Amino acid sequence: MNKGYKHKTTGQSCNAAQYIAEIVCLREAEKQNVGKPAYALWNTDKWKKKFQSQVTRAYQLLKKYHEKAIINALNSYKGKTIYSLRVKFLEALIKKEQEQLDKIEQRSVKEIEYKDNSQLFPKEPYGKKSKISELRKLDNE
Repeated sequence: MNKGYKHKTTGQSCNAAQYIAEIVCLREAEKQNVGKPAYALWNTDKWKKKFQSQVTRAYQLLKKYHEKAIINALNSYKGKTIYSLRVKFLEALIKKEQEQLDKIEQRSVKEIEYKDNSQLFPKEPYGKKSKISELRKLDNE
């Protein structure tokens, strides 16, 4: 699991399961019109049990799916109304996102071969000579 996540309430670094659980808890707080929970919601009496439950479920999901797939599913249009990681239709959303991530990873990157044009000179103009070509001719002499 990636340690590159930060808690939205405290700004401290955390793992993916804690980050996912915090997303869900903050959503529920907004739904209840309570506003953002306290500084560290996992220490408050009201949110401690909910947070721990969501972290446990997040770890179970992370064993099956990639963390990006879970976060993308929660941030998707259908996932915006999910207030718990134990919802039955959440796994279907995560599977869909996981398949999209797998398709992206399977794409092969074609390497393009480039010619080294640093040693080539510009072509001589055909027809009337311009002033720049006359100056170039003077430099070459």
